[in-house]
Amino acid sequence: MNLYNQIMQLSNQSPYFIKPITALQKDQVVKLTARYLEQAKQSFKKPFAEIAVDFDLKGKCAGMYQRSAQGKRIRYNPYLMAKYFKHSLEQTVPHEVAHYITDCLWPFRRVKPHGKEWRSVMEAFGVEPKVTGNFDLTGIPIRQYQKFAYSCSCKTHQLSAIRHRRQSSGMADYYCRACKQRLEWVADYCQMKISNGLFT
Repeated sequence: MNLYNQIMQLSNQSPYFIKPITALQKDQVVKLTARYLEQAKQSFKKPFAEIAVDFDLKGKCAGMYQRSAQGKRIRYNPYLMAKYFKHSLEQTVPHEVAHYITDCLWPFRRVKPHGKEWRSVMEAFGVEPKVTGNFDLTGIPIRQYQKFAYSCSCKTHQLSAIRHRRQSSGMADYYCRACKQRLEWVADYCQMKISNGLFT
């Protein structure tokens, strides 16, 4: 038996691994999404098209509204939903549907992801507009991302591989929010310090 099959077998037996939501729970989420769309139709006096709902999101994120060339869809993390199903129905589903409704109501205007427009939709749903959830990820399969150490005059920062690539190629610059200094990659930073004679 290969390593992947051993891990999958353990995940089905071990209490430390969360199983994804069931087909019945998925059906509940899809029906709740339709109810929020109907509620938005009544609140904003405008029909909204049905949206695709997928349960393929991985990592630390509970849900995501996605607009692409292929269309619009809402993606949910089936593992976080399984572990926090009640919270997902009360918070995550209306949160993501509100992103979709906001995109439909203000399609050509740049709006902040959790700005006043999104908050107004959440209030129309009768749900407190919370931006993020704080979840215990024990038992949830999450991706491991490579981080790159960058520093400024006040502390060390961890940048994702994407941001590291953008910074090192000159496509973007990242600055510390506290001291406003441009972040420098630790390897380059150490070489600069050594060349200035500050390290021996």
